[in-house]
Amino acid sequence: RPTSPKDGAHRGSDKKGSNPGILATAFLALSGRHMQQSRACGAGQTAASRSLALQEELQKHGISFEELDRPPHDPLLYPAIRCCRAFICPNSEKALRVANRPGRAKAVAAGVVGLLRSAEKEAIAWEEELTLTRQSRSQDLLPLTLVIDCVRSTQNVTSLLETCAMAGVGEVVFCGITPAPPMYSILRRARAAAAQVPSSYAVSGKDAVLRLQASGFCVWALETTTRAAPLERLELPSQPLALIVGNEKYGVSVDALECCDEHVCITTVGIKNSLNVAVAG
Repeated sequence: RPTSPKDGAHRGSDKKGSNPGILATAFLALSGRHMQQSRACGAGQTAASRSLALQEELQKHGISFEELDRPPHDPLLYPAIRCCRAFICPNSEKALRVANRPGRAKAVAAGVVGLLRSAEKEAIAWEEELTLTRQSRSQDLLPLTLVIDCVRSTQNVTSLLETCAMAGVGEVVFCGITPAPPMYSILRRARAAAAQVPSSYAVSGKDAVLRLQASGFCVWALETTTRAAPLERLELPSQPLALIVGNEKYGVSVDALECCDEHVCITTVGIKNSLNVAVAG
């Protein structure tokens, strides 16, 4: 993964519009309805033609269209990539009419350039924050790891990060679709906390659990299952502890639950039997 947006996005391309580009290729199969609508708006106004027009405009700024959208993506590039995709494959008839206006590709390219410049500044600020934090980070972190399993909400994730930074949690493991640093939405809300708490990524909650257990951790799942024991009745294990929390709707994934050493829950006395994941964490 590029360390900054300019590593992957600002290299010039030798390809001069000989193909519709990666963005269009990836979405042509999903944009048949929009392509039919765009043909009615004028000759050549298709996803492929918009892709070529945008590619040409980006190349004028020294930006490689292919490199910009080639996985794995730098999370800081997501706003620029979404801007390109919204122009090539609009999601409504109104957006399609706007995309097909003369000169629209030039305007979109200018917007993408602005987003890339912002991403570069964000990447530099993030690296500086990490450097300063590593130098001043306390060594007295708790032998506790928080595993965030497919939590969708950025607000919930940033709230958990703030709590972990305050409590001195040893590590946070982001799993699956969970928003993670250095995504702009995370840095905008909790840059300091994201830098202060050591973190890593796992493809799934199960992978994170197995990895932690192999490292000597005891893993507890905070979930309302039939075997869940009230948190206040359990004694902390002698080995390092990892706590896994799950998706707002579905909770901790079944595969991860089956691998956990214990299931724990927070005692409730009202009608609701669970708390919001950020509050529970």
